[in-house]
Amino acid sequence: MDKGIVGVDIGGTNTVIGLFNQDLTLVEKKTLPTLKPNFPAKTNNPKEFFDELAKEITVLIEKNNYQNQVECVGIGVPGIVNPESGIAINAVNLGYQDVPFAEEMKKRLHVPTFIDNDVRTYTRGEAAVGAGAGLQNVICITLGTGMAAGVMIDGKMIPGADYFAGEIGHDPVPGNSALCNCGNIGCLETIASASGISRLAKEAVQSGKTTLLNDLAGDISSKDVYEASVKGDQVAIEVFKEVATTLGYKLLSATYLVNPEVIIIGGGAAAAGHFLTDPIKELFKKYYINEKQPLIVTGELGDSAGLIGAASLALAKHV
Repeated sequence: MDKGIVGVDIGGTNTVIGLFNQDLTLVEKKTLPTLKPNFPAKTNNPKEFFDELAKEITVLIEKNNYQNQVECVGIGVPGIVNPESGIAINAVNLGYQDVPFAEEMKKRLHVPTFIDNDVRTYTRGEAAVGAGAGLQNVICITLGTGMAAGVMIDGKMIPGADYFAGEIGHDPVPGNSALCNCGNIGCLETIASASGISRLAKEAVQSGKTTLLNDLAGDISSKDVYEASVKGDQVAIEVFKEVATTLGYKLLSATYLVNPEVIIIGGGAAAAGHFLTDPIKELFKKYYINEKQPLIVTGELGDSAGLIGAASLALAKHV
């Protein structure tokens, strides 16, 4: 039997566990609630979650007859993560602070365990078998409730001096007065994110513009804006154009800095596809003077990217 690898993708609501072969073929996956018994209080020892996660990983391994065959475990954790020490420094949405994540899981599972920030594991997944497969220089943006990026240069993930690399969502946009969840005014993610798309659409409706979005009762989601765009709604299309152009200028600066081969746009809002990528491509054609333009694409793996990337992390670190 092939040796196995376990990948784990931890989210604010749910955690997904995947059992993989060494070629990153998925054997089986399972979803469970992310236990946060101490939240919003901070803890350095979320023991109940560790115990539950280890139990469910063991059940998945035994169910598929991989006892003593799993070589390593990789885990994507939201927030600021030190992948060298295996410590989750600060995961605001989970209430974690200075949690020795890798060490605690290794104690329970008795195999080498590695962790990294969830956006970097998402990037690893797309770089391994997704939209960046075969490429060495990758920028991957995730657009969800917030936004962040993973940066890979010459095949190596860049965590940064304080493991804060990729937090481009908090780069301010001149003229933007929206309040960010971080407490600052004007952060990029108040525009370029699923929540930002929703906010801009609501403002368009409130301003009295004629749009299909006027017919929606209650909240307007980024999916609603996409569906209106598909139907040719110009207000919805303009919302995506504003988001894409604002994001595009930031990506242009990043591209001049690190010269990626591909820019991958992932996360829930990436379902907007060409409504996001086309304006960015137009901006690059106009302002990026290098003869070779980077590929600008949406992710290929969807929600599986983080899970595959966590397994890829474990494989790379263990080898």
